Amino acid sequence: MESFNFDNLSSSINAQLNHGIQSANKGNSHLQTGKRINEAKDDVGAFSVNANINAELKQKTQRVQNLQNSLSFLQVQDGALKSAGNILIRMGELKTQFEAPTFNGSDKEIFDKEFKELQIQLKKIRESKFNGVSLFCSADDKNLTEKSQNPFNLTSSSGSAEGEIILNRAGFLGSMKIEQNFPAQAATNATGGAAGESRTLINLLGPSGTLTWKQNPLSVLDHFKAVHGTEVLHEAVYGVSSKGNPWLELYDSPAQTGTRILPVTLPAISGERVDVIDFGKTGNSSKTLELIVNEFGQTSSGTGWTANYEIEYDPYEQDLLDDSVVWSLSDFQTQDFDTCLANLASARAENGATQQRINGEISELQSSMLGIEKHMERSDGLDIARAVGELNAVRTRLTMNANLMKSAQEMENKLFTDFL
Repeated sequence: MESFNFDNLSSSINAQLNHGIQSANKGNSHLQTGKRINEAKDDVGAFSVNANINAELKQKTQRVQNLQNSLSFLQVQDGALKSAGNILIRMGELKTQFEAPTFNGSDKEIFDKEFKELQIQLKKIRESKFNGVSLFCSADDKNLTEKSQNPFNLTSSSGSAEGEIILNRAGFLGSMKIEQNFPAQAATNATGGAAGESRTLINLLGPSGTLTWKQNPLSVLDHFKAVHGTEVLHEAVYGVSSKGNPWLELYDSPAQTGTRILPVTLPAISGERVDVIDFGKTGNSSKTLELIVNEFGQTSSGTGWTANYEIEYDPYEQDLLDDSVVWSLSDFQTQDFDTCLANLASARAENGATQQRINGEISELQSSMLGIEKHMERSDGLDIARAVGELNAVRTRLTMNANLMKSAQEMENKLFTDFL
């Protein structure tokens, strides 16, 4: 009679137990993660596809975070712009009160003091930051976004094919600048002038520009001089010397002392001379220009001359954020603050449009991410009911194999005991 091999039986049952334990562990793992594929050996092809999809999902998630940071930046920036608008409104009110005839000088001083304090508040807004990044000024930005070619702008990565979104930081700075354009001035400062001194004082409308001075000595030598504040811009002698000298001896004082020699500007003939003279270009801020002919009345008798002038002013920029100037209400017109408010409204409109675009980008990315997640759920999602059923079946087989192993061991022990 052939003997029964208990070793083979035990090995077979043990192998089934180990396989069952592995299957149970795998089933538990899938149930814990809720995924059908936890590692490559579960489904090599699907695992590779899912890895690429997961990488895309992570990229989109990072883009959404970047866009949300940019959106927060713009929201803080808009709050600062709104505060600046309130300050400008108050400045306009102060200017209106400043011009009102019902307020006296001491009242106007109070208005002017508040106006100067408001300028300080505007400059503090200019220095505002969001997470260390300047809201309005050029700065070295490392965390929020990358620098754009314009040092006042920031760029934020877009979620679409358009590439990038520009976050404008210069809108506030530009809104605080007012360009003043002054009308040209033209007049005759003397017709048929005589040997006595002639002075024409011009109160300048703007700080810089060009004086065109047309001077005609008619015949006898005359001395022509233009002075901006204390700066001599132009000095020349025109006409014909009765003595035939190519120069004229001039006095340096009303007492007619301290003579000096000034050459006659050639050609030394009678006729109109036109000189184009710049003023205020080198920082001279004087508000008066004086045209002088025959200074101290020192030319010979019988002289006669004519002259007229034109002044064209350069556009003049007034910046409420200029650190080198503390402005007074008298430096502005009421409509200047309306202009600033209009500029600021444009800056806020640009800010709002950029916010709207970013919200659209975020919505589009989130919609795409939702689609990816649904695809992943379909591709990688675990059928819970089926998985639980399979796990229960594995556990049943484990129990049966465990019982078999126990019975086999008991039988083996009995046989050994009986034979021994």
